Amino acid sequence: MRAFFNIVIIGLIGLLSSTYLFNLSPIDYKGTIEIETPVNESTLSLEVEEDKILNPESITIRHTATKEEVIKIVSNSIFNVDIYKDNKLVKSNINNLEPVSPSIDATISVNEDNPIITALNITQQNLGLEDGVYKFIFNSTLIADEDKSSASVTVTYDTAGNYYPAVNTAPAGTKGLTLYFPTKNAHTLIPVTRFVVEDKSITRMAIEQLQNGPMNNGLESIIKDVTNTTYNNGNVVIDLPSSYTAYNTGSTGAGLSYESFVKTIFAVDRYWPIYSLTFTVDRKNVDTYFHGKSREDINYLPNVEKNYLLYMAHKADNRYYLFEHPLYPEQIGIAENDSIEMRARKVFDAYSDTDITYGISPVPKTVTLNNASLQGRTLILDFNKEFLNVYKDKNDLRHMMVESFMYTFNTIPGVDSIKITADGEEIHDFIDALDTTQILYPPEFINPETIETQQ
Repeated sequence: MRAFFNIVIIGLIGLLSSTYLFNLSPIDYKGTIEIETPVNESTLSLEVEEDKILNPESITIRHTATKEEVIKIVSNSIFNVDIYKDNKLVKSNINNLEPVSPSIDATISVNEDNPIITALNITQQNLGLEDGVYKFIFNSTLIADEDKSSASVTVTYDTAGNYYPAVNTAPAGTKGLTLYFPTKNAHTLIPVTRFVVEDKSITRMAIEQLQNGPMNNGLESIIKDVTNTTYNNGNVVIDLPSSYTAYNTGSTGAGLSYESFVKTIFAVDRYWPIYSLTFTVDRKNVDTYFHGKSREDINYLPNVEKNYLLYMAHKADNRYYLFEHPLYPEQIGIAENDSIEMRARKVFDAYSDTDITYGISPVPKTVTLNNASLQGRTLILDFNKEFLNVYKDKNDLRHMMVESFMYTFNTIPGVDSIKITADGEEIHDFIDALDTTQILYPPEFINPETIETQQ
Protein backbone atom coordinates (compact mmCIF):
# COMPACT_ATOMS: atom_id res chain seq x y z
CA MET A 1 0.00 0.00 0.00
CA ARG A 2 2.80 2.39 0.87
CA ALA A 3 4.49 1.53 -2.40
CA PHE A 4 1.31 2.41 -4.34
CA PHE A 5 1.01 5.71 -2.47
CA ASN A 6 4.62 6.59 -3.29
CA ILE A 7 4.00 5.83 -6.97
CA VAL A 8 1.01 8.22 -6.97
CA ILE A 9 3.10 10.96 -5.35
CA ILE A 10 5.93 10.52 -7.86
CA GLY A 11 3.44 10.64 -10.73
CA LEU A 12 1.91 13.88 -9.52
CA ILE A 13 5.33 15.48 -9.15
CA GLY A 14 6.25 14.52 -12.69
CA LEU A 15 2.98 15.72 -14.11
CA LEU A 16 3.18 19.12 -12.44
CA SER A 17 6.80 19.66 -13.48
CA SER A 18 6.21 18.73 -17.11
CA THR A 19 6.12 21.26 -20.03
CA TYR A 20 2.62 20.35 -21.15
CA LEU A 21 0.21 23.27 -21.32
CA PHE A 22 -3.26 23.09 -19.91
CA ASN A 23 -6.14 25.19 -21.19
CA LEU A 24 -8.29 25.95 -18.23
CA SER A 25 -11.82 27.09 -18.66
CA PRO A 26 -12.22 30.83 -17.94
CA ILE A 27 -13.74 31.62 -14.61
CA ASP A 28 -16.19 34.51 -14.26
CA TYR A 29 -15.26 36.34 -11.08
CA LYS A 30 -18.05 38.85 -11.53
CA GLY A 31 -19.83 39.36 -8.31
CA THR A 32 -17.32 37.43 -6.29
CA ILE A 33 -15.35 40.52 -5.16
CA GLU A 34 -17.11 43.14 -3.11
CA ILE A 35 -15.69 46.69 -3.33
CA GLU A 36 -16.15 48.34 -0.01
CA THR A 37 -15.23 51.92 -1.11
CA PRO A 38 -18.16 53.72 -2.81
CA VAL A 39 -17.41 55.42 -6.16
CA ASN A 40 -18.41 59.09 -6.06
CA GLU A 41 -19.61 60.49 -9.38
CA SER A 42 -17.90 63.75 -10.38
CA THR A 43 -20.11 66.77 -10.96
CA LEU A 44 -17.48 68.66 -12.96
CA SER A 45 -18.73 70.45 -16.08
CA LEU A 46 -17.57 73.23 -18.42
CA GLU A 47 -18.83 76.78 -18.89
CA VAL A 48 -17.88 79.39 -21.51
CA GLU A 49 -19.02 82.99 -21.41
CA GLU A 50 -19.84 83.20 -25.13
CA ASP A 51 -20.53 80.58 -27.75
CA LYS A 52 -19.69 82.96 -30.63
CA ILE A 53 -16.62 85.22 -30.63
CA LEU A 54 -14.87 87.44 -33.18
CA ASN A 55 -11.10 87.87 -33.52
CA PRO A 56 -10.34 86.65 -29.98
CA GLU A 57 -7.06 87.10 -28.19
CA SER A 58 -8.01 84.45 -25.66
CA ILE A 59 -10.96 82.54 -24.27
CA THR A 60 -11.78 81.78 -20.64
CA ILE A 61 -13.32 78.43 -19.72
CA ARG A 62 -14.51 77.42 -16.25
CA HIS A 63 -14.63 74.01 -14.62
CA THR A 64 -17.54 74.10 -12.18
CA ALA A 65 -18.84 71.54 -9.69
CA THR A 66 -22.00 71.38 -7.60
CA LYS A 67 -20.14 69.89 -4.65
CA GLU A 68 -16.68 69.97 -3.16
CA GLU A 69 -14.17 68.01 -5.26
CA VAL A 70 -10.39 67.65 -5.29
CA ILE A 71 -8.98 67.33 -8.79
CA LYS A 72 -5.57 65.90 -9.58
CA ILE A 73 -3.75 67.30 -12.61
CA VAL A 74 -2.59 64.44 -14.83
CA SER A 75 -1.32 66.38 -17.86
CA ASN A 76 0.70 69.52 -18.57
CA SER A 77 -2.28 70.90 -20.49
CA ILE A 78 -5.81 71.07 -19.13
CA PHE A 79 -7.41 71.35 -22.57
CA ASN A 80 -6.88 70.03 -26.04
CA VAL A 81 -8.73 71.55 -28.96
CA ASP A 82 -10.14 70.23 -32.21
CA ILE A 83 -10.87 72.84 -34.88
CA TYR A 84 -13.33 72.44 -37.74
CA LYS A 85 -14.06 74.57 -40.79
CA ASP A 86 -17.03 73.78 -43.04
CA ASN A 87 -17.51 70.56 -41.02
CA LYS A 88 -13.99 69.46 -41.90
CA LEU A 89 -11.36 68.86 -39.23
CA VAL A 90 -8.46 71.23 -39.93
CA LYS A 91 -6.47 70.90 -36.69
CA SER A 92 -6.73 68.23 -34.02
CA ASN A 93 -5.57 67.72 -30.47
CA ILE A 94 -3.99 71.18 -30.13
CA ASN A 95 -2.73 71.63 -26.58
CA ASN A 96 -0.48 73.79 -24.44
CA LEU A 97 -2.58 76.88 -25.14
CA GLU A 98 -2.42 77.95 -21.50
CA PRO A 99 0.01 80.84 -20.89
CA VAL A 100 1.47 78.81 -18.00
CA SER A 101 1.39 75.02 -18.08
CA PRO A 102 -0.17 73.40 -15.00
CA SER A 103 2.00 71.27 -12.73
CA ILE A 104 1.51 67.53 -13.16
CA ASP A 105 0.32 65.74 -9.98
CA ALA A 106 -0.82 69.02 -8.44
CA THR A 107 -4.27 69.03 -6.83
CA ILE A 108 -6.96 71.68 -7.10
CA SER A 109 -10.07 72.10 -4.99
CA VAL A 110 -13.22 73.10 -6.83
CA ASN A 111 -16.78 73.72 -5.75
CA GLU A 112 -19.77 75.76 -6.79
CA ASP A 113 -18.27 79.01 -5.51
CA ASN A 114 -14.68 78.33 -6.57
CA PRO A 115 -14.48 77.20 -10.21
CA ILE A 116 -11.23 76.36 -12.00
CA ILE A 117 -10.69 79.26 -14.42
CA THR A 118 -8.44 78.65 -17.43
CA ALA A 119 -7.43 81.21 -20.09
CA LEU A 120 -6.38 79.84 -23.47
CA ASN A 121 -4.45 81.70 -26.18
CA ILE A 122 -6.48 81.27 -29.37
CA THR A 123 -5.19 84.20 -31.38
CA GLN A 124 -5.24 83.70 -35.12
CA GLN A 125 -1.45 84.08 -35.20
CA ASN A 126 -0.85 81.49 -32.50
CA LEU A 127 -3.00 78.87 -34.22
CA GLY A 128 -1.85 79.69 -37.76
CA LEU A 129 -5.40 80.01 -39.11
CA GLU A 130 -6.63 82.06 -42.05
CA ASP A 131 -9.68 84.30 -41.96
CA GLY A 132 -12.92 82.34 -41.73
CA VAL A 133 -15.52 80.82 -39.43
CA TYR A 134 -14.41 77.88 -37.29
CA LYS A 135 -15.94 75.53 -34.76
CA PHE A 136 -13.69 74.96 -31.74
CA ILE A 137 -14.23 71.88 -29.58
CA PHE A 138 -12.47 72.29 -26.24
CA ASN A 139 -11.87 68.95 -24.54
CA SER A 140 -11.06 68.84 -20.83
CA THR A 141 -8.46 66.39 -19.52
CA LEU A 142 -9.98 66.70 -16.02
CA ILE A 143 -13.40 65.25 -16.82
CA ALA A 144 -13.86 61.54 -17.49
CA ASP A 145 -17.52 61.78 -18.47
CA GLU A 146 -17.51 62.34 -22.26
CA ASP A 147 -20.95 63.98 -22.12
CA LYS A 148 -19.55 66.75 -19.90
CA SER A 149 -15.91 66.99 -20.98
CA SER A 150 -16.23 69.24 -24.06
CA ALA A 151 -17.51 72.70 -24.98
CA SER A 152 -18.17 74.09 -28.45
CA VAL A 153 -17.51 77.68 -29.52
CA THR A 154 -17.86 79.35 -32.93
CA VAL A 155 -14.81 81.52 -33.64
CA THR A 156 -14.66 84.00 -36.51
CA TYR A 157 -11.38 85.51 -37.68
CA ASP A 158 -11.91 88.57 -39.85
CA THR A 159 -8.86 90.76 -40.05
CA ALA A 160 -10.69 93.22 -42.32
CA GLY A 161 -7.41 94.62 -43.53
CA ASN A 162 -6.24 95.61 -46.99
CA TYR A 163 -2.73 95.59 -48.35
CA TYR A 164 -1.64 98.05 -51.03
CA PRO A 165 1.17 96.52 -53.11
CA ALA A 166 4.49 98.26 -53.54
CA VAL A 167 5.26 100.00 -56.84
CA ASN A 168 8.38 100.41 -58.96
CA THR A 169 7.76 103.83 -60.53
CA ALA A 170 6.78 107.19 -59.11
CA PRO A 171 3.98 109.21 -60.70
CA ALA A 172 5.25 111.65 -63.31
CA GLY A 173 6.91 114.73 -61.85
CA THR A 174 7.27 113.30 -58.33
CA LYS A 175 9.88 111.69 -56.13
CA GLY A 176 9.15 108.79 -53.81
CA LEU A 177 10.28 109.42 -50.24
CA THR A 178 10.14 106.46 -47.87
CA LEU A 179 9.32 107.88 -44.46
CA TYR A 180 9.47 105.96 -41.19
CA PHE A 181 6.64 106.58 -38.72
CA PRO A 182 6.13 104.83 -35.36
CA THR A 183 3.08 102.72 -34.59
CA LYS A 184 0.52 103.99 -32.08
CA ASN A 185 2.00 101.84 -29.34
CA ALA A 186 5.50 103.13 -30.22
CA HIS A 187 6.95 99.66 -30.62
CA THR A 188 8.40 99.94 -34.11
CA LEU A 189 8.69 102.07 -37.24
CA ILE A 190 6.61 101.54 -40.37
CA PRO A 191 8.02 102.56 -43.79
CA VAL A 192 5.55 104.58 -45.84
CA THR A 193 6.33 105.92 -49.33
CA ARG A 194 5.00 109.39 -50.07
CA PHE A 195 5.24 110.85 -53.58
CA VAL A 196 5.95 114.58 -53.66
CA VAL A 197 6.98 117.22 -56.17
CA GLU A 198 10.66 118.10 -55.80
CA ASP A 199 10.98 121.76 -54.87
CA LYS A 200 14.14 121.84 -52.74
CA SER A 201 17.01 119.65 -51.54
CA ILE A 202 15.64 116.13 -51.43
CA THR A 203 17.13 115.42 -47.99
CA ARG A 204 15.47 118.54 -46.64
CA MET A 205 12.21 117.47 -48.28
CA ALA A 206 12.43 114.10 -46.54
CA ILE A 207 12.79 115.72 -43.11
CA GLU A 208 9.95 118.16 -43.79
CA GLN A 209 7.67 115.30 -44.79
CA LEU A 210 8.55 113.50 -41.54
CA GLN A 211 7.55 116.66 -39.70
CA ASN A 212 4.25 116.74 -41.58
CA GLY A 213 3.42 113.37 -40.07
CA PRO A 214 1.54 110.34 -41.46
CA MET A 215 -1.85 110.37 -43.16
CA ASN A 216 -2.88 107.12 -41.47
CA ASN A 217 -4.35 107.67 -38.02
CA GLY A 218 -2.88 104.37 -36.89
CA LEU A 219 0.63 105.80 -37.18
CA GLU A 220 2.18 108.72 -35.30
CA SER A 221 4.35 111.74 -35.92
CA ILE A 222 7.54 111.79 -33.87
CA ILE A 223 9.82 114.25 -35.69
CA LYS A 224 9.19 117.87 -34.68
CA ASP A 225 11.75 120.67 -34.45
CA VAL A 226 14.75 120.61 -36.80
CA THR A 227 17.00 123.61 -37.29
CA ASN A 228 18.58 122.65 -40.60
CA THR A 229 19.41 119.77 -42.95
CA THR A 230 22.42 120.03 -45.27
CA TYR A 231 23.87 117.76 -47.93
CA ASN A 232 27.52 117.90 -48.96
CA ASN A 233 29.00 115.30 -51.33
CA GLY A 234 27.00 112.42 -49.89
CA ASN A 235 27.35 113.48 -46.26
CA VAL A 236 24.20 114.69 -44.51
CA VAL A 237 24.11 116.85 -41.37
CA ILE A 238 20.91 117.30 -39.35
CA ASP A 239 21.08 120.11 -36.81
CA LEU A 240 18.69 119.92 -33.86
CA PRO A 241 17.78 122.69 -31.40
CA SER A 242 18.63 122.06 -27.76
CA SER A 243 15.39 123.81 -26.84
CA TYR A 244 13.44 120.78 -28.11
CA THR A 245 14.21 118.15 -25.48
CA ALA A 246 11.99 115.25 -26.63
CA TYR A 247 14.71 113.80 -28.88
CA ASN A 248 16.93 113.31 -25.83
CA THR A 249 14.30 112.22 -23.31
CA GLY A 250 13.03 108.72 -22.68
CA SER A 251 14.69 105.69 -24.21
CA THR A 252 11.77 104.60 -26.42
CA GLY A 253 10.84 107.99 -27.88
CA ALA A 254 14.45 109.07 -28.32
CA GLY A 255 15.40 105.77 -29.93
CA LEU A 256 12.49 105.86 -32.38
CA SER A 257 13.27 109.48 -33.28
CA TYR A 258 16.87 108.54 -34.03
CA GLU A 259 15.86 105.53 -36.16
CA SER A 260 13.23 107.59 -37.99
CA PHE A 261 15.84 110.18 -38.98
CA VAL A 262 18.44 107.57 -39.96
CA LYS A 263 16.23 105.22 -41.98
CA THR A 264 14.44 108.04 -43.78
CA ILE A 265 17.63 109.82 -44.82
CA PHE A 266 19.39 106.63 -45.91
CA ALA A 267 16.36 105.74 -48.05
CA VAL A 268 17.08 108.88 -50.10
CA ASP A 269 20.07 107.06 -51.62
CA ARG A 270 17.81 105.83 -54.41
CA TYR A 271 18.22 109.36 -55.79
CA TRP A 272 21.37 110.81 -54.26
CA PRO A 273 24.44 108.99 -52.88
CA ILE A 274 24.30 109.01 -49.08
CA TYR A 275 27.54 107.98 -47.38
CA SER A 276 27.10 109.18 -43.83
CA LEU A 277 24.80 111.02 -41.42
CA THR A 278 25.84 113.37 -38.61
CA PHE A 279 23.69 114.97 -35.92
CA THR A 280 24.62 118.30 -34.37
CA VAL A 281 22.92 120.24 -31.58
CA ASP A 282 22.85 124.02 -31.89
CA ARG A 283 25.39 123.57 -34.74
CA LYS A 284 27.89 121.82 -32.48
CA ASN A 285 29.09 118.24 -32.44
CA VAL A 286 28.11 116.35 -29.30
CA ASP A 287 29.51 113.20 -27.72
CA THR A 288 26.14 111.74 -26.82
CA TYR A 289 22.51 112.41 -27.70
CA PHE A 290 19.17 110.64 -28.23
CA HIS A 291 19.14 109.45 -24.62
CA GLY A 292 22.55 107.81 -24.60
CA LYS A 293 23.53 107.26 -28.22
CA SER A 294 27.31 107.29 -28.48
CA ARG A 295 29.54 109.54 -30.55
CA GLU A 296 29.92 106.75 -33.14
CA ASP A 297 26.14 106.67 -33.58
CA ILE A 298 25.70 110.37 -34.13
CA ASN A 299 28.89 111.47 -35.90
CA TYR A 300 29.54 110.25 -39.45
CA LEU A 301 27.23 107.27 -39.09
CA PRO A 302 27.95 105.20 -42.22
CA ASN A 303 25.22 104.10 -44.59
CA VAL A 304 25.75 100.35 -44.63
CA GLU A 305 23.52 97.67 -46.07
CA LYS A 306 21.42 95.84 -43.51
CA ASN A 307 21.33 92.05 -43.74
CA TYR A 308 18.83 89.51 -42.44
CA LEU A 309 15.64 91.54 -42.18
CA LEU A 310 12.33 89.75 -41.79
CA TYR A 311 9.39 91.64 -43.28
CA MET A 312 6.43 91.22 -40.98
CA ALA A 313 2.94 92.76 -41.26
CA HIS A 314 1.44 95.48 -39.06
CA LYS A 315 -2.21 96.47 -39.20
CA ALA A 316 -3.13 100.13 -38.71
CA ASP A 317 -6.59 101.54 -39.45
CA ASN A 318 -7.66 98.44 -41.41
CA ARG A 319 -4.58 98.54 -43.58
CA TYR A 320 -1.62 96.18 -43.56
CA TYR A 321 1.94 97.49 -43.84
CA LEU A 322 5.11 95.48 -44.28
CA PHE A 323 7.96 96.50 -41.99
CA GLU A 324 11.44 95.17 -41.33
CA HIS A 325 12.18 93.21 -38.18
CA PRO A 326 15.92 92.57 -37.65
CA LEU A 327 17.09 88.98 -37.41
CA TYR A 328 20.31 88.21 -35.60
CA PRO A 329 22.10 85.29 -37.30
CA GLU A 330 23.23 83.70 -34.04
CA GLN A 331 19.68 83.78 -32.66
CA ILE A 332 18.15 81.97 -35.64
CA GLY A 333 20.97 79.46 -35.80
CA ILE A 334 22.88 80.72 -38.84
CA ALA A 335 26.48 79.53 -38.73
CA GLU A 336 29.38 81.06 -40.63
CA ASN A 337 29.80 77.99 -42.85
CA ASP A 338 26.09 77.65 -43.68
CA SER A 339 25.24 77.64 -47.37
CA ILE A 340 22.87 80.28 -48.72
CA GLU A 341 20.24 77.56 -49.09
CA MET A 342 20.55 76.64 -45.41
CA ARG A 343 20.44 80.31 -44.42
CA ALA A 344 17.25 80.68 -46.46
CA ARG A 345 15.63 77.80 -44.58
CA LYS A 346 16.49 79.34 -41.23
CA VAL A 347 15.19 82.74 -42.32
CA PHE A 348 11.93 81.13 -43.47
CA ASP A 349 11.57 79.37 -40.11
CA ALA A 350 11.75 82.80 -38.47
CA TYR A 351 8.34 83.65 -39.94
CA SER A 352 6.68 81.15 -37.60
CA ASP A 353 9.19 81.45 -34.74
CA THR A 354 9.06 85.25 -34.37
CA ASP A 355 6.58 86.33 -31.69
CA ILE A 356 6.07 90.09 -31.48
CA THR A 357 2.97 91.89 -30.26
CA TYR A 358 3.08 94.62 -32.89
CA GLY A 359 3.38 92.42 -35.99
CA ILE A 360 2.11 89.20 -37.50
CA SER A 361 3.62 86.85 -40.01
CA PRO A 362 2.23 87.38 -43.52
CA VAL A 363 2.87 83.67 -44.14
CA PRO A 364 0.18 81.25 -42.86
CA LYS A 365 1.58 78.34 -40.87
CA THR A 366 0.12 75.89 -43.38
CA VAL A 367 2.83 77.02 -45.82
CA THR A 368 6.06 75.05 -45.58
CA LEU A 369 9.32 75.38 -47.51
CA ASN A 370 10.16 72.17 -49.37
CA ASN A 371 13.49 73.33 -50.72
CA ALA A 372 15.69 76.35 -51.40
CA SER A 373 18.32 76.51 -54.14
CA LEU A 374 20.48 79.24 -55.60
CA GLN A 375 20.91 79.90 -59.31
CA GLY A 376 23.31 82.78 -59.83
CA ARG A 377 21.93 85.39 -57.43
CA THR A 378 18.34 84.17 -57.69
CA LEU A 379 17.02 82.15 -54.76
CA ILE A 380 14.46 79.55 -55.84
CA LEU A 381 11.93 78.86 -53.08
CA ASP A 382 9.87 75.72 -53.51
CA PHE A 383 6.82 75.56 -51.24
CA ASN A 384 4.30 72.82 -50.51
CA LYS A 385 1.03 72.54 -52.46
CA GLU A 386 -0.84 74.22 -49.61
CA PHE A 387 0.83 77.46 -50.71
CA LEU A 388 -1.64 77.60 -53.62
CA ASN A 389 -4.65 77.61 -51.29
CA VAL A 390 -3.75 80.39 -48.87
CA TYR A 391 -5.66 83.67 -48.77
CA LYS A 392 -8.33 82.49 -51.20
CA ASP A 393 -10.30 85.44 -52.67
CA LYS A 394 -7.82 87.86 -51.03
CA ASN A 395 -5.52 88.89 -53.84
CA ASP A 396 -4.01 91.75 -51.82
CA LEU A 397 -2.96 89.47 -48.94
CA ARG A 398 -1.36 87.04 -51.38
CA HIS A 399 0.50 90.03 -52.78
CA MET A 400 1.59 90.98 -49.26
CA MET A 401 2.97 87.49 -48.61
CA VAL A 402 4.93 87.32 -51.86
CA GLU A 403 6.28 90.87 -51.47
CA SER A 404 7.41 89.96 -47.98
CA PHE A 405 9.40 87.10 -49.55
CA MET A 406 10.90 89.51 -52.10
CA TYR A 407 12.10 91.95 -49.45
CA THR A 408 13.10 89.39 -46.81
CA PHE A 409 15.18 86.96 -48.85
CA ASN A 410 16.90 89.80 -50.69
CA THR A 411 18.56 90.70 -47.37
CA ILE A 412 20.51 87.43 -47.38
CA PRO A 413 24.01 88.28 -48.68
CA GLY A 414 24.43 86.92 -52.20
CA VAL A 415 20.72 87.09 -53.10
CA ASP A 416 19.11 89.84 -55.20
CA SER A 417 15.95 88.13 -56.48
CA ILE A 418 13.68 85.15 -55.89
CA LYS A 419 11.58 82.70 -57.87
CA ILE A 420 8.73 80.79 -56.24
CA THR A 421 7.38 77.34 -57.10
CA ALA A 422 5.01 74.83 -55.48
CA ASP A 423 6.03 71.17 -55.41
CA GLY A 424 8.54 71.94 -58.14
CA GLU A 425 5.96 73.49 -60.48
CA GLU A 426 5.69 77.10 -61.64
CA ILE A 427 2.89 79.08 -60.03
CA HIS A 428 0.37 80.46 -62.53
CA ASP A 429 -2.50 82.91 -62.01
CA PHE A 430 -1.82 83.22 -58.31
CA ILE A 431 -1.90 87.03 -58.00
CA ASP A 432 -3.60 89.56 -60.27
CA ALA A 433 -1.10 91.92 -61.93
CA LEU A 434 1.94 89.90 -60.82
CA ASP A 435 3.47 87.15 -62.93
CA THR A 436 4.71 84.63 -60.38
CA THR A 437 6.33 82.47 -63.05
CA GLN A 438 9.05 85.11 -63.44
CA ILE A 439 12.07 86.07 -61.36
CA LEU A 440 10.91 88.57 -58.73
CA TYR A 441 12.88 91.58 -57.51
CA PRO A 442 11.94 93.68 -54.45
CA PRO A 443 9.87 96.68 -55.59
CA GLU A 444 11.37 100.14 -55.20
CA PHE A 445 8.59 101.87 -53.23
CA ILE A 446 7.21 99.93 -50.27
CA ASN A 447 3.80 100.76 -48.72
CA PRO A 448 2.67 103.61 -50.99
CA GLU A 449 0.75 106.03 -48.80
CA THR A 450 -2.24 106.57 -51.06
CA ILE A 451 -4.19 104.18 -53.24
CA GLU A 452 -4.02 106.57 -56.19
CA THR A 453 -0.26 106.06 -56.47
CA GLN A 454 -0.83 102.50 -57.65
CA GLN A 455 -2.86 103.37 -60.71
